[in-house]
Amino acid sequence: MKSSLAFLSWLAFANGSTVLQKGLPTVDLGYQVHRAISYDDTYKAYNFTNIPFAEPPLGALRFNAPVPPKGRKSGIQDGSVGKVCPQATPNWLAMSTLFNTAFANHQLPFNVTEANETLSKLPPLPQDSRTTEDCLVLDVLVPQKVFDARTTSKKGAKPTKGAPVLVWIFGGGYVLGDKTMFGTPNDLMAATQTNGSDGAIWVAMNYRLGAFGFLSGPTLQQNGTSNAGLLDQRLALEWVQENIHLFGGDPDNVTVMGISAGGGSIMHHITAYGGEKPALFRRAIPQSAGFVPIPGNRAQEQAFNDFLSLLNVTTLDEARDLPSSALQAVNMKQVGNAPYGTFAFGPAVDGSLVRGMPSKLLLQGAYVKGIEVFSSFNKNEGMTFTDPSAYDSEPLFRKQIETTFPLLSSEDADFIFGTLYPQVYDGSQPYNDSLGRAQLLIGEGALICNENAMVKAAIQQNLAAFGYEYSVWPAVHGSDQVPLFSNGPTPGVDPQVSSVLKNVVGGFVSHGSPSKSPTGLTAPPYGHDSSILNILVNDSSVIRDPTANKRCDWWQKALYY
Repeated sequence: MKSSLAFLSWLAFANGSTVLQKGLPTVDLGYQVHRAISYDDTYKAYNFTNIPFAEPPLGALRFNAPVPPKGRKSGIQDGSVGKVCPQATPNWLAMSTLFNTAFANHQLPFNVTEANETLSKLPPLPQDSRTTEDCLVLDVLVPQKVFDARTTSKKGAKPTKGAPVLVWIFGGGYVLGDKTMFGTPNDLMAATQTNGSDGAIWVAMNYRLGAFGFLSGPTLQQNGTSNAGLLDQRLALEWVQENIHLFGGDPDNVTVMGISAGGGSIMHHITAYGGEKPALFRRAIPQSAGFVPIPGNRAQEQAFNDFLSLLNVTTLDEARDLPSSALQAVNMKQVGNAPYGTFAFGPAVDGSLVRGMPSKLLLQGAYVKGIEVFSSFNKNEGMTFTDPSAYDSEPLFRKQIETTFPLLSSEDADFIFGTLYPQVYDGSQPYNDSLGRAQLLIGEGALICNENAMVKAAIQQNLAAFGYEYSVWPAVHGSDQVPLFSNGPTPGVDPQVSSVLKNVVGGFVSHGSPSKSPTGLTAPPYGHDSSILNILVNDSSVIRDPTANKRCDWWQKALYY
């Protein structure tokens, strides 16, 4: 798709002009002294990279909750060795990319047979040379003025005030991605330098993925921990609370932002422990918050047993003793074979961190209070997850939905297909054909309606809440990320759209209210009229949130779980 091509072109120069030089500053974290690895002379910022926030999750810590770093390393660390957690890619994702490209270029109908022939000729994806299980590290990008203005450099001695902090959680279906996948967001962070502000601090962390981070089920929990990947994120957020003042940041002014699985993770953190533990952030920017619910204990147990069986072991301890290469191979196989639109692993209800479906917990008031929200989605979110061989056949499409939501009762499935999303194309529905119907059903069920659930929770507390819909064609899943993260003129990116995105996000991070772009556009308060910003090229406007509908009300109740 065009947005993907723009992203690939942009990656070549996403990081700005960084320089390695002597005399870079250090920070004493207690467990190690860490030195900045570079200084960006254009953006006047230090980059502290690959800072460990946990012990390596190896041996007994595999498939278990992370623990903070222990002891103290000698010498000065600089994070010069990059680290990426073990990855896996569903086989269907390549087909999805071709389908999205055809959709973006108005080249439908789509020939699935030809697409399969094309894909069969492609070589396998190479493994990232940075891949290691010892991957629980984070980056801190801090403006020089903010760093130089620190009121303390001592561990445990917190300042009275510091700079705002933006913590980013990457997306990728909980099975792929890393903290550097969109480069260094210099222009976005520059947008936080408003009204004389020195700007905000950027933090991005890795977390365990696939089976390494999201293996779950009753048997695993006897000797391991479900949702280890979410706990990795939570430990990184706790690290920010304890250490960000050393870089000049304010631990009481933290915003967390994430796309897709990152946004879905934020939803889980807002509802973590049913809201019984203190908040680790003040504001949230969940973008296209997505997760496919991992069904009940039976399915979790089956995935766990399949994992052990493919490893040719019978216990979790035996799996812990295997070489990483064996675990990675099985993880790739399970994720690779995931049904279309799903990822095999992800957050699961565990009775502790995740006490229920997040949307339902929000409806019940079981969430952390006091968090301001700026939520968003793309107009055609569901396209990426719609099977091109199934959407035009009611039996096949119904099978895809029942596979995606396996606990659906036949009555609920009938209600979804007959009442919520009927096969009616006379203009009375928000779709005009079978593809529009399919992608809306999948988009609302897995992603879009989560936006509505989170802003409603903030509104009910009389807190600031904002939203935007990204409608720039093709507006598929992730389309808003290239203009948000781009640095300077970027092929395929409208500069006005990019400016609007950076300003509304930058303003919310800086002072809790989206800033106006040079064109005067901004996102209005959500309010009781459900107002959000609709972003288009040369035609952005304020609209009523299209997720404020009865379909999303039904999805929020999580009757299918």
